[in-house]
Amino acid sequence: MSQHHILKILFLIANIWLTPNLGFSQYVTNAPEAFKALNSDPEVILINNKIKVPSESGHFQGVQFIEKKGTEKLLVSGSSLTKAYVLQINLKKRKTDKLITLMTDPYRHAGGIQVSEPYMIVGIEDNILKTTSKVCLYNYRNNALSKSRPNIIIEREGQSKQKTAGATGLLALDNHYLAVVANWDSRNWDFYQIDTEKGEHKFLYSFTAPIDWGSYQSINLIKDDSAIYAIGFHKKDAAGQTDLILVSKLGSFEPIMEKIDSKTFNCMNGVDFNAAVGLQVDGEGKLVIWSTQGDPDRSIAVNKFIQK
Repeated sequence: MSQHHILKILFLIANIWLTPNLGFSQYVTNAPEAFKALNSDPEVILINNKIKVPSESGHFQGVQFIEKKGTEKLLVSGSSLTKAYVLQINLKKRKTDKLITLMTDPYRHAGGIQVSEPYMIVGIEDNILKTTSKVCLYNYRNNALSKSRPNIIIEREGQSKQKTAGATGLLALDNHYLAVVANWDSRNWDFYQIDTEKGEHKFLYSFTAPIDWGSYQSINLIKDDSAIYAIGFHKKDAAGQTDLILVSKLGSFEPIMEKIDSKTFNCMNGVDFNAAVGLQVDGEGKLVIWSTQGDPDRSIAVNKFIQK
């Protein structure tokens, strides 16, 4: 092999390693099989909290796993009387790191969240008038999240409860992101195509959920070899309930919106799927569900449900 060809191969390998993989932590080989294999019993993790987290008229809302500078962390969104925030947890030290104020009154309610490298999506709403919300993407790797500076904002306004943003999901596709935004009690789901390079978004589709679907606290998106799925989290009969929804086949977005499976989870130590909950795909391509108790305290209980 000539030196020219060797250099060309090394260049291609370097590009593969250096180019960010936008689909990281969102792909599984077979989503329905992975969902069925989730363990219904959790590992319990107790977090030491010395941060004064606002709790009046609010609670924890969404959870996402990240790895930053080699350290595993959780991002926990929350609402209160005066501010919307994200609480950052250091999993190695099992303690809280920092409280990030996202927005203040009237945008005091940060709902369910999802991370899609390198962005975190969150809907921040006026949960009193219930007529406006801001869906925000923050690049957490370049400190836009820490500085509370959204890279992209989708402004929403409408009649009471119609354009709130209590649950959001974000999925990296070939050359754009797919976002889902659910309104009050997740009765209506709006889908958007987001181009982060151009800072543009385009509305794609609106879906009214059947009456027997849950009032999802969080909605996260994943994909497998053939399709895009949503996983909705809520509470049923004191247990955690999760629904797997087929959204669309891969390729062009053609909504199917069919609930294909459900699963119950045995929450422990006061953990509540009506509080903060969210999905991760780990480095081995397995599903993980993280959830916390509803209210901040000196000790915060976390449940970790792992795919068998």
